[in-house]
Amino acid sequence: MCHINIRDIASIAEVSVSTVSKVINGKDQDISAKTRKRVLEVVREYQYVPYSKIRKNMSGKSHLISVLIAEGDTEYTPILGVIEKQASKSGYSIVVYTLDGVKKHEERQMKVMGSRNVDGFLLIGNFRDRKGLIEQIGLADKPCVILGADVGDMEGTSAVIYDESSIGYEASQYLLQKEHVNIGCIFSAGTGMEEGYKRALYEAGIPYEAGRIFRWDKTDGDGKEKFKSWFSNNCTAVFCGSVENAIYLYQRFQELGVLIPDDVSVLCGQDSTYLELLNPPVTSVACMLPTFGKAAVSELVELIETKEEYKKPPAVIPFTIRERESISLPAAQSRGQKLVVVGSMNMDVTISVPHIPADGETLIADDALLLPGGKGANQAVGASKLGGKVYLVGCLGNDREGKEIYNALVTNKVHTNGILFDGLSPTGKAYINVSDFNRGESTIVIYPGANQKLNGVQIQKSEDLFDEAKYCLLSLEIPTEAASYAVALCKRKGIDIILKPSGVDVLDRQFIDGITYFVPNRKELEQLIPGNDSMERKADRLWKLGAKNVIITLGKDGCYLKNEECSRYFPAADFQPVDTTGGADAFISALAVYLSEGVSLVHAIGFATYCAGLSITRKGVQSAMPDRGGVDMYRDVVYAQFPSEGK
Repeated sequence: MCHINIRDIASIAEVSVSTVSKVINGKDQDISAKTRKRVLEVVREYQYVPYSKIRKNMSGKSHLISVLIAEGDTEYTPILGVIEKQASKSGYSIVVYTLDGVKKHEERQMKVMGSRNVDGFLLIGNFRDRKGLIEQIGLADKPCVILGADVGDMEGTSAVIYDESSIGYEASQYLLQKEHVNIGCIFSAGTGMEEGYKRALYEAGIPYEAGRIFRWDKTDGDGKEKFKSWFSNNCTAVFCGSVENAIYLYQRFQELGVLIPDDVSVLCGQDSTYLELLNPPVTSVACMLPTFGKAAVSELVELIETKEEYKKPPAVIPFTIRERESISLPAAQSRGQKLVVVGSMNMDVTISVPHIPADGETLIADDALLLPGGKGANQAVGASKLGGKVYLVGCLGNDREGKEIYNALVTNKVHTNGILFDGLSPTGKAYINVSDFNRGESTIVIYPGANQKLNGVQIQKSEDLFDEAKYCLLSLEIPTEAASYAVALCKRKGIDIILKPSGVDVLDRQFIDGITYFVPNRKELEQLIPGNDSMERKADRLWKLGAKNVIITLGKDGCYLKNEECSRYFPAADFQPVDTTGGADAFISALAVYLSEGVSLVHAIGFATYCAGLSITRKGVQSAMPDRGGVDMYRDVVYAQFPSEGK
């Protein structure tokens, strides 16, 4: 065993051996305070113990075990308590050192260890590249056990390991049992989990594809683009080899608007409390850490007590799948098709008043609420809550309100990778007066804010979101340029448009001609086509201008449909209104979702009517949007009340 001696201390402190001797023996009256301080600092740093004290313990064991942890192997730290308890039961104490990867520091730590006269060593993590350092402390003269996954082939050591190949196999089997066939992997270099992954695929009769493996390197500056290209392989689940890989994956998915586990399931080959802090918490492969620590200490104590000089076969530690919330069955071909929403996002300031104020009138509000809103955000949340796969394109300010709206969208499982944060404009706001005594009727004043920054360039950047979409829900509380670009893009890609002409007085022909569903309310219709003509004749004019289906929402009077096959009224659902602000958005959301599922237009309007009716029974908009179960409760009523003849 290589002990640090008094000559080493003198050399490091750059003084004579006699000076060191005087300082440590308290005979330093003739030595300067500066020199004394330097010597004592070196003594403390290297934990130097005079040979006379070491010699007292040379004849017997110290009952001390040194635990060395390799840098980066923090997943093992939770078992230190187990190691300490198990060592104590066997009559031993432990001293713990964490190596930091800096050669100079590690050499010093090894010398310190050599001075402690320990009985054995427990090495935690990857030490295969540290043979030289280990030789410095005369490891061959002391029992040693390595605890970890990659123990290498170190002569004179025993090992307690978890088998990475088996973990890769069991994790892949678990995902296969959950009906995932397209499994991608994120592995750092050197993991043995890939072999287990290959074996599970082979047994399932699934060809191995090298393109399914993403080789993550945190030093790669182009990693984001490479990841985006790799993820386009459309895997339904991703197996991460480490906690670091899982955290990286969650960051990339957040940027891409990918929802876990709705879009992709995630499983990690290591376990950590960090995985519980992610949203949603990550399902992982958990080694039985208490068993792990106890086995390693027991192995080492046996070697110390029996003084055996042979290397036993590695002891393999069992593991289990720790289920959390990151895995579900594959996102089946959803009942409906992809929906893209292009529109505004606002922070709604909703004020409850006795009645809508008249010109010059001052009222005292009964209540005031600040809630996420805007027609684009409302329709996206409404459709998502009904089970639609929804992508939103729009613009928020980089402020508190913008972040609150964004979080509400994520919470409601809206894909947000089409959203731009503008650092120069505040988030849009809508000031809404809701009448308490007039059936929840409302008036709205909008400050566009960052919505005005939405333009064709941003929509072009989000163009891939429109691929394979069935419907685009477009509202006109955004700049005309952006709306025009969205219309042209949808027509080019063959996407049906559901257009809400809100916030405009005069409508360009391009926003009518070829629009599949044109959905104004009564007031918007009057603004677009003023005059004394009946509502039916005005709807007919819009249809003749090129709108394939004109649906006029009439609040408590239901709605009116005009298309080539029919002209038809639909009664409103019989619900007591509290706040009618979000009724039209709920109607359009439901119309899009049910149409995307192949429901006939007549029945889709029926479901939309009941969805709107349910939404107006509560204050607010997004929070009042009903979920799928709430609307489907009226399925039999819809099919009975709205027969589909003349659809």
